[in-house]
Order: sequence, then structure tokens, then C-alpha cells
Amino acid sequence: MPLREVHNRAAADIGKTSIDLSGSTRPGQSELGLAGGEPEYLSWGDGPAACQVLATIGSVELEYAAIRRGVAFVDAANRTAVRVRGVDARDLLDRLVTQKIADLSEGGLAQGFLLDRTGRILADLVIGHLSDGEMMIEIDRTDVETVVSAIQDMVFVDDVQICSDETAYVFEIHGPSVAELLQHAGAELPDEGRLTSYENIGTMLRLDTLGVPGVRICLKRESVMDAWNRLESAGQKGDYPCRLAGWYAFNMARVESLSPWAHIDFGPTSLPHETGLLAKRVSFTKGCYPGQEVVARMENLGHPKQILRSLSLPDERLPIAGGQVFALGESAPGDPIGNITSSTPSPRHGGRSVAMAVMKWSAADSGTPVQVFADGEFVQAVVEDISG
Repeated sequence: MPLREVHNRAAADIGKTSIDLSGSTRPGQSELGLAGGEPEYLSWGDGPAACQVLATIGSVELEYAAIRRGVAFVDAANRTAVRVRGVDARDLLDRLVTQKIADLSEGGLAQGFLLDRTGRILADLVIGHLSDGEMMIEIDRTDVETVVSAIQDMVFVDDVQICSDETAYVFEIHGPSVAELLQHAGAELPDEGRLTSYENIGTMLRLDTLGVPGVRICLKRESVMDAWNRLESAGQKGDYPCRLAGWYAFNMARVESLSPWAHIDFGPTSLPHETGLLAKRVSFTKGCYPGQEVVARMENLGHPKQILRSLSLPDERLPIAGGQVFALGESAPGDPIGNITSSTPSPRHGGRSVAMAVMKWSAADSGTPVQVFADGEFVQAVVEDISG
């Protein structure tokens, strides 16, 4: 982890700040009991690709405030990038994923799924057109082997080379003042859905995951400290909070912004129609790809058995990830109609809780009242669509 020294330095700056939060260590859960001034880490993934992710440097509240009021730096050790080169690279990727890639212009980004033959999601991809004959795939680090294998299986006579570089690294910056920070660093914020490369920073992918301007920066591991220090110094020139933020603050912001996350809110058993991301990840005007028949059949003939929805709660009582959702009733609840995938207290909504849950289709209409178990009692919640 090349930024461990940065974590320690940032934690030391917090001092002895102490906050009392409770929750689970599961990545989909947003809180953990913490004492200020110490970096905390969580494990991400299983097997050889597993890694450690910074959870917090000691104050989730201060880290969250930087996301919403200034700029937050996020060490995305769980992300990486794969490059695909060759004159056929763009067309090959177009035949592989759910999103239309063939017409992607230089500097453009597209988000799509890699599916298996049954239409299940193998990986959630961000695909960028770097230059003529060179494409980038930004993905969860644990999905690299799956994605590279799928590309290799599609290469027959195509002019395509795959570069899965173990030294590729990703960090992110998010917040309303990101554009100002980048200007101080001699760079410009890319338009949403675009990428820009700078020799002294890296390749910046504009993805407003947290409801504020944000970029993921992909670069070589040996260049991380130089780029980080350059941007951190630029942030000190502005009149806004600028600090390192861990997964807990990041997760809090992304759940309240209703941004579903692969391996948390959906995974290898999910279909694209179940994710709430269909319009953002799937094109119905492109050529064939693995799993397309299943996707097309569901679009034309029916609907999924379940779908990801948001749950709006009335106050700060927080259902835990993995908890069940029940139909609203006066007596004891019957069979569950859904399961919580992520939850968070939402400062942006006055401290009341927000959750995402996989719901049975028959119970997933927007505005439907349901009940969940939170803080030792059943609490009423309202189902809301997340696809807008």
C-alpha cells in the first residue's frame, strides 16, 4: 500500500478526536466504533487479489464533511486498471460488454457490465477510450482475472494486446471544490463522462459517484506519491476543507447518493435488470455480446423477480446490511420481501437513515410502505426508485 505513510500522517493530524459510532465491519455497512487519530483498515475481497482498504483516519464526520464541503482524497486500493491495445481493441470490447463501445470517441467513458452466458454479472466496468488503438478498463481489483480471461477468450484473429499491470493504482478526489483544486495543480476537471490524461498526475476519469464532482486517477504505483503530493499541495491553496477520507465516509456519501456498488449491492448472481442501473449500463441499440439474449428477453417479455431499491427511513434508526425487509402490517411480519444491501445515516437528509435493498418485484413499487428491523425495533420505511 504505497500511501500508508500518508494515512499515518493524516491520522496524526486528527489528534485525539473521539467519536462513538457502531455497526458492522462488512464493506456494505457504513459505520464502525472508532477512536480518533488512528488509521483503521478493512479487508476487501478474497483470494490472491484481496487487499486492505483504508476505513477511516479517525473521524468519519470530518472526512464526510470534506466530501460535501470541499475536497476529499480517497485511496482506492480496491480499484485498478487494465489496458487493451491494438487496432481492434475498441471493437472487441464492444462485442464483450453490455454498453455501446464501438462509437466511443477519444476521451470518452462508458460504464457497462461483463456478463456470463446466462446473463449474470461477472464485473462492473468503466471503459475509457485513451487514444487511437488504446482502451482502459477501470475495475474492482478482485475482478481483474475474470475480465482478462473474458477478453482473451474473445481474441481470435484480432489485433489486440492485454496489459494487466500489477503496478496500476487508483486514487480518487471528490467534492464541490475539485475543479478549483485541479486548477491550482495546473489541470482541468474533465466533463462528466469524459477522461483526461496529465503526465504529472495520471489519467483522470470523471465519475460523480457521490453526488459531487469526482475523478478517479489511474497511474503507475511508482508515481502515486508524486501525484498525491502535487494535488494535496494544490488543495492547501484553497479556502475549503481538504483531507483524506476512508471507505466509511465514502460509503456514507455514495449510499445517500443512491450509487449501487458491485460486490455489495449486486454481484455474480445478479441480472442487469435487478441492479437499478439498466439505463446507465446497458445499450439496446448495439450488436451481440455474451448474455444478450437473456437481457433482451427480459426487456421485451417480462421483468426480474427482484430489483434494487432505496428505502427512506423516518429518523436515525439504522437497519444493518443483511437485514430483512417485510411488508407493512399490524401483526408479526410474515415472509421477507427483501434484504438490505447497504445502509447509512444521511447527514444530507437531516441525519435520517437511508438504505438500499433487493426487493421482490411485486413489492418494489415506488412509494410502497414496508418495515425493517432497526436498533431493536420494527421501523416503517418507504420504497423509492434509484434508476433516475
